[in-house]
Amino acid sequence: MTSGRRHAVGPPTASLAAVLLFASSVLVGGCVYYPTVEDVGGVRLLPEHGRVVRNGDGALFFVDINSTGMFEDAIVRVETPIAKRAQLLARTGEPLTRITVPPTAVMRLHPGGERVALSELTRELKAGEVVIVTLFLEKSGALGVVSTVE
Repeated sequence: MTSGRRHAVGPPTASLAAVLLFASSVLVGGCVYYPTVEDVGGVRLLPEHGRVVRNGDGALFFVDINSTGMFEDAIVRVETPIAKRAQLLARTGEPLTRITVPPTAVMRLHPGGERVALSELTRELKAGEVVIVTLFLEKSGALGVVSTVE
């Protein structure tokens, strides 16, 4: 006759492996690192003090761009619904194809330097109103700048 008792040979290996796998995944899952833009060296641009200054039949656009990335970028085009034409200008007033935005610096478009001329205005601009001017950058793409008309 056989006895009704069964003898355990050892711990069940499948369930032990599952417990160890679960415990290690919980431990590893808590150690995830998500790098920031600065860590990976990407471009991060923050426009500040956007302003459109009426100038005869057209207007001039100025802005401060705070670049915190490790690499430079470049403004290659500008668009706004208030003007049919927007042109990048050098200090001397000559047309430019691009304006470089250096890394980790504040780049300013200002009256005595590089700027954007807006011409063929679609409507009359009133002091104090707010308009959007979109900068198209080589690496970062489109960047909308909220600007006050002066």
